[in-house]
Amino acid sequence: MNEKPKKPPACDACKARRVLCHPQPNGAPCPRCVEKNSVCTTTPVARGRPRKNPLPPSYKSSSISRRPSPPSSQQNQSLSKTSSNCPELTPNFVQHCFDGLELTPQYNHPLILSTSIKTDIRAVSFQLHLLPPQSQVLALCIICCASLNSFHPAVLGEGPRPESFVDPRFFSSCPDLRGFGVRRAPVYRALCAVAHKAAWEVGIILQPSNENAASCFLLDLLEQYDFSGASRPWANAYMSHVRALAPIWRTNEAYIISDAAHWVGHLMGDALISARSRTPMLVTPNDQLLLCGPEAQSLTMIIVSLKKFPQIPNLSLLWSLLKSYLSHVITLSRQLSDTIAGDYARTNPLSESAIISFISSLVQMHTALTLILDHVDASIDPLSNNNSPLVLDNVARTCAYGSIFGFIGLVLPFYRELQYRETCDAEVLGYHTRNRLLLLCAQAHELAVLGVRELARCLRYLPKVHYMPVHWSTIFTWAEFCAEEAESVSAAGLSPECARDIEIIVNELKLLGYSLDAVSSPSVQALIQCLEVHINKVNLDMVLPMEGGWLAGPFDVELAY
Repeated sequence: MNEKPKKPPACDACKARRVLCHPQPNGAPCPRCVEKNSVCTTTPVARGRPRKNPLPPSYKSSSISRRPSPPSSQQNQSLSKTSSNCPELTPNFVQHCFDGLELTPQYNHPLILSTSIKTDIRAVSFQLHLLPPQSQVLALCIICCASLNSFHPAVLGEGPRPESFVDPRFFSSCPDLRGFGVRRAPVYRALCAVAHKAAWEVGIILQPSNENAASCFLLDLLEQYDFSGASRPWANAYMSHVRALAPIWRTNEAYIISDAAHWVGHLMGDALISARSRTPMLVTPNDQLLLCGPEAQSLTMIIVSLKKFPQIPNLSLLWSLLKSYLSHVITLSRQLSDTIAGDYARTNPLSESAIISFISSLVQMHTALTLILDHVDASIDPLSNNNSPLVLDNVARTCAYGSIFGFIGLVLPFYRELQYRETCDAEVLGYHTRNRLLLLCAQAHELAVLGVRELARCLRYLPKVHYMPVHWSTIFTWAEFCAEEAESVSAAGLSPECARDIEIIVNELKLLGYSLDAVSSPSVQALIQCLEVHINKVNLDMVLPMEGGWLAGPFDVELAY
């Protein structure tokens, strides 16, 4: 009598959801994982009685195919106790952190949305130790990121704190939020250590999956807050996983329509990190084409399209043009690295033609930006009687934020590079070449001054209470530029418009102090005090009347400081 073949074990994803799995022969993914475009993994579970004579450690360590199994409750507790500052990862605390994740748009990466982590964590009642290993690492990374926004007593400890993530009374009445970043820092760093330890133990760098790629993305994002080195190991692993997974995603017919617009914004953010830190570009042209598709329109065509249509709420027009606009930001970031600021370009004489071409592109980009913002203002204007729905208002503000950050993310690194080359190459440049470089540098400086105005405008589009620790480095570098500008015009004094722009940027720095302790460091405090001295010289009121000027308009919102 033939024995009935034994059914293979269920995969990790189906076990986490507690649903029936249909394992396939020869290691093929199960139908549920195929449907969700996720990597199907099965962690073997030891059955039967334990060995009386355990295998020697040397034999255990030599097993190549062994995969880590989900830790038990005791192991989960010991993981959270690796530091005395690490809070206990109770279901209540985990749920609190996942609730706070929704308030920071940059954390809602397409990779995170493509995983089932939000469903899985609820299916196990927010008990981390019941998740599969890769999902557990991703959950730990999410908790670590969310701790920067958390008001939970386990994070902030004793003392005043908000009653909710969006507590307008608290954020309006609290005179200084910088102490909160200092209070949360020990817990945040302890959670970072836990996430890193789990990531190395599971080996998320080695196996491509949606969960592992999302974890690598978040770990790289966390490194941008405290560390800026020449190497970005987590970002390299994240892009490596994405390249392996992208062909699978492209089998979905709706991918380009639904996901390409989201991908282009995150790839732009990565490209701007490389531009700001003068590190090699991680996003290749093939990555850009594979994930975002071709640049549908040139900058000239974007300008023509925006001038052609009237300034009425048009969600599809704004969204489609934004995708093309942000694609150009990625391309120009690569152009800046390849021809002006990259490692190879810095070993050669500075190319005047490359500088002129880049300035021309930035001028075109600013023209397109101005037209985009005109359409945004028409979409969110409460006095235009267009009865635009809330979703249109949010999308319009997202378009404004992304397009402005694309422009200012290129302008300042470009100007800094010309400053650097002017200083370093002064002795080898001829008289006429140096004068031409000074002229080009002056043009880049004008664009950078324009960037201060646009950055201040960008911050005014944000809601009253917002959490944006991801743009900390950008705000800080622009604050440094503002201090240089204020010092250069100290004799004549700042204009009221310029002083107001700087005040908005300084207030954003202070608001970032709610999340990050770096804002309370001596160097940043000195920078804030320096800028406040220049602002006070102009003798401005805390809230200026909105009469005329580039900031005038009904889109203006109350500052949250």
